[in-house]
Amino acid sequence: MNAPAPGLGCALLGPVRAWYDGVPVDLGQSRSHEVFAVLLAAAGRTVALPLLVEGVWDEGDRPSRAEHSIRTHVWRLRRALARHTAEPLLVTVGDGYALQVPAHAVDTWTFGRALARAEEIRASGGTAGQARDVLAGALELWRGEPLAGLHGPHARALRARYARLRSSLLEARLELDAELGDRPRLVAEAGALVMEHPASQRLRAVQMLALYRAGRQAEALGVYEDTRRYLGTELGHLPPAERVPGAELTALHQRILRSDPTLRLPRTDRRPQAPGGSFPSPVAGFTGRDEQLRELTGMLTRPDTPAVVVSAVNGMAGVGKTTLVVHTAHALGDDAFPDGRLYVDLRGADAAPLDPHAVLATLLSGLGTADEDIPEDTGERTALYRSLLAGRRMLLLLDNAASCEQLRPLIPGTADCAVLVTSRAWLTGLAGARHLRLDVMTPAEALDLLRRTAGPRAVDAEPEAATALVAACGHLPLALRIIASRLAAEPGRSLAGMVRRLADERGRLDELRTGDAAVDAAFELSYATLTTEQARAFRLLSAPDVPDLALPSAAALLGLGTEETEELLESLVELNLLESHRLDRYHFHDLVRAFARAANAREDPPATTSRAVAGLLDFCLATARNADAVAHAAEPDERTLIDVAPARPGLAFATAQEATDWMREETALQRALIARACADDGLPLAQAADLADRLNTVLSGIAHLTAVSELARQVAEVAAGRGDRPSEALARYVRGNALWHANSFPEAETELHRSLGLCDREADLRLCASAHLTLCAHARVRGRFDDAVVHGEASVRFFRTLGAATAEGTALGELAFNYARQGRLPEARAAAERGAELLGGRESVSTAIGLYYLARVLRLCGDRDEALRRAGAGLVLFRTLNVSSFEAASGNLIAELHAEREEYALAAQTAETFLPLARKVSAMLEGGLLRTLGRSLVHLGQQTRADACLRAALELFEGLRAEQDAEQVRGLLATAPFIPR
Repeated sequence: MNAPAPGLGCALLGPVRAWYDGVPVDLGQSRSHEVFAVLLAAAGRTVALPLLVEGVWDEGDRPSRAEHSIRTHVWRLRRALARHTAEPLLVTVGDGYALQVPAHAVDTWTFGRALARAEEIRASGGTAGQARDVLAGALELWRGEPLAGLHGPHARALRARYARLRSSLLEARLELDAELGDRPRLVAEAGALVMEHPASQRLRAVQMLALYRAGRQAEALGVYEDTRRYLGTELGHLPPAERVPGAELTALHQRILRSDPTLRLPRTDRRPQAPGGSFPSPVAGFTGRDEQLRELTGMLTRPDTPAVVVSAVNGMAGVGKTTLVVHTAHALGDDAFPDGRLYVDLRGADAAPLDPHAVLATLLSGLGTADEDIPEDTGERTALYRSLLAGRRMLLLLDNAASCEQLRPLIPGTADCAVLVTSRAWLTGLAGARHLRLDVMTPAEALDLLRRTAGPRAVDAEPEAATALVAACGHLPLALRIIASRLAAEPGRSLAGMVRRLADERGRLDELRTGDAAVDAAFELSYATLTTEQARAFRLLSAPDVPDLALPSAAALLGLGTEETEELLESLVELNLLESHRLDRYHFHDLVRAFARAANAREDPPATTSRAVAGLLDFCLATARNADAVAHAAEPDERTLIDVAPARPGLAFATAQEATDWMREETALQRALIARACADDGLPLAQAADLADRLNTVLSGIAHLTAVSELARQVAEVAAGRGDRPSEALARYVRGNALWHANSFPEAETELHRSLGLCDREADLRLCASAHLTLCAHARVRGRFDDAVVHGEASVRFFRTLGAATAEGTALGELAFNYARQGRLPEARAAAERGAELLGGRESVSTAIGLYYLARVLRLCGDRDEALRRAGAGLVLFRTLNVSSFEAASGNLIAELHAEREEYALAAQTAETFLPLARKVSAMLEGGLLRTLGRSLVHLGQQTRADACLRAALELFEGLRAEQDAEQVRGLLATAPFIPR
């Protein structure tokens, strides 16, 4: 019998180890490890001395006194164990030895029985998740190569055995992953294991199913073709029957080929409903909105829609957005969306809207995911959420959305689902959304709503008063329901009497108050009690068209110090005329804002409001200049493209991270100020143009760049109308630069040349240099490297004349790449290294850009190792500073470098990793990563999937008219082996 050995633990899955109560046991030299491993693997059974000799040494390597050597190692092991316990663990039995260690104290015991245990769980009615937990726990014991560093016959045999067992455990666990459908990274993990074990048809099946469920049917079918080819060409030593795909893999291929609906993820036990409560019930007395109801219903039920339907309903507060979409959902019935409905109030009107990270947890819970299975990472939550919705026909109602950024992670990934969104704002950045602006009701609809809610008898008895009453309510559904509620509570009140009460505007707000609605004449009463300073602040704070204002911005708007402003604003919060749900940020309730703006229009001359907003614009520009300079590690003047000096210093930033965080936080305010400057000739347009440039240079992302380009267009048109050539020149440059980074190349080139045409060469030299730099990049993308060099050399020359070292470094980096494309490699490397030197120093966007530019050139010069090192260093900085466009570009470059180093598995893995980000920021980068992925898959023997990737890349490049890149992909398609022509 084995003697118990509490406190002792041993491991063979990795280096051979032993410990007692957590303290390592020194097992001595490698031969002692070999002897210990043989005895440990015997699980308490006696091992005869000759068997020990055979396990430790190969026959030709045995020493002359092998048995004596074994006894010496046993003596050393006993002494090592005795230092930790007095129990005789290693005992002599006849002519052999036994190591009395409990089976559960050895890692291979759990590892070896995990597969059988998982099968027992399933056979006894346990869940797939429970079985997977057993397998996952066993796989976590793997610490690397078993018996690492040992080379005896016994060690080699055990190593091979445990490697086979690990493969079986991995196959079984991935099959359970596919069954459960809750692993966002299943495609990547299965792909990596297929590369490691290409003959495993079980792994191939998991990869095919995961790809299919991820919406990548062509690649899934390609895996089957690659499997068939591999088995036929690489396993010629096997019998013919084993050199073709098995029956199960062939059947799966056929089901994927015909898009078998049973391959969709399994349904949960319950029909998903609104998390945290039931789906909202229809509002009683709903009427009107026939046209909008038909439009929404048509959007949601159109059968030929290739992507998920997103219907975004926007409109003012109280207009009935939620009422309409809830009625639409119920009108469609369960047949339209048989798999259920989900509802979430995103609280977009609050100061702190719900974070997508938290919303995803709520939605996952509503879909049946246990709390402990919800990932921590937002990206993984999104992937799991979309995988659970794949194949389901569900309706999501995302009510009261704050922004596109809040919504994007919540949009399903397949066309089976539909989404209804409500928001008080136009969500123009929501790709593919169909927008419906909900206005107030028509007079007839408003009258019918009053009839249904207040009762037909009262309305029919006073038809003229009823018409006047709905007009006094502005045909706003919220106001009408409040009035109807008042009438129902006071049956004796006449409609004519209510009309008289609403005739006074101040009294009207008082009458429009019920429940939680914040329409109340108390606003006026509170306003009347304000001091002169409080009243002025209350009116002016409503001028900027933004959700909220930070304390420093409010101080700039009011022209006061921060402490005095804080005192004023906090006093308004106490009077419920202002709200603050975040530290040092303030906002109005929508109806209070409307009241404040009406007061502003009544009491403040337009010039007074313009002067206040001009102070805010000046402050924002000064702060944005500081943020831009710190983000790019340059002096503020070096980054300024127009001669306009702010009157105040603005906020200062210690790090690039702080600078970019402020720019991102205050994007809405800056955009609003630029738009207002276009409409108000009392605001300096040059400052608005300069502020647009800062938004363009610090932040990235297609949606952001599109918004900046639109604002720049407005500035340019207004400037042209006012005869303001410097502002128009800068605005057209900003628009061209933003369009270029958003891959709108033809429009970008036109705007950049228009900007140069407006420039005064002496006064606008910095702007000319910047325009030439973007034109250099544009010509490079178009494959016109001679033109690119002309623009690049002009940019470098101008920046050097100005003494703008950081800008010169950026221009040198871009120019160097084009030198390399011309074959001028020594000049290219020198220019790139000088550029990186000028851009280097403290952690900044500019430093990262310099590293990226240098890596591009080093690659073309053939120094791929150094290129990879520089690109990796730049990538770390881009991630830290959240510069997503350059992060994706760095990933693309690193993937290309791995492919050129013939590290095709690593290249494919890198391309897969960065593809999701590239799809958000740049179609050019998406095409580049697909090209590298396809090229790598060809070399990995996955030709059919490679074909799908390359054709997708070609479609992107052709759409962007990037002919050189498109031609390169055509060449890959024409020369890649086994790809059908």
